[in-house]
Amino acid sequence: MEVKQNNLINSLRRQPLIVVIRLEHQFFNISHERENLLLKIDKLSNCGIKNIEIGWDPNPEWVNLILEIKNNFKSINIGVASILSKQSFDSIRSLDLNYSMSPFFNKEIHIKAIKYNQLVIPGISNIENFKEAINLGYKIVKIFPASKLGINFLNELKDFKKKDIFLIGAGGIKSKNLKKLLTSGYDALVIGRELQNQLPDKDLEIWLKDY
Repeated sequence: MEVKQNNLINSLRRQPLIVVIRLEHQFFNISHERENLLLKIDKLSNCGIKNIEIGWDPNPEWVNLILEIKNNFKSINIGVASILSKQSFDSIRSLDLNYSMSPFFNKEIHIKAIKYNQLVIPGISNIENFKEAINLGYKIVKIFPASKLGINFLNELKDFKKKDIFLIGAGGIKSKNLKKLLTSGYDALVIGRELQNQLPDKDLEIWLKDY
């Protein structure tokens, strides 16, 4: 897991942003949704986005979808969002992903992830879970929901940040605030629902010019 953590940290240091795409309801029952998703990823890639997360889905066809995305977009660092349950964890084991994320800290899932060399980044919303994640060997964690926890929570973490922990902010992030948040203590950010249709807006396009 350490190699995967280091690789992701290095990728996010080059471009400190992950765009998360969640599948529409009934995605696998609507014929054109798959094509639309691939077109969306292609547009993000052409705009310069380097890291994309796809939301987990219980549909058995989801694994094949992720494999297709990985094969079609080799220049994109593909990850998976919303790994919360045994079912979701088991479905990613065969995918050889560089990373995935959980919105919350689930010790059982994270211990299992470490055992099978899967990087499932824990979502952290309190000091206790932050310390537990560090004790498990995590060097990279997700602060969620960042927009509600605010910068004050980052300041609280400084007292416990004995090691160089890489902090990803997620939840309610707007493209117009990327620069401000990155200078406030976050090492990288996740943007999703606040980005209309998960496609670059004017603020994101301006920000991307620096990367």
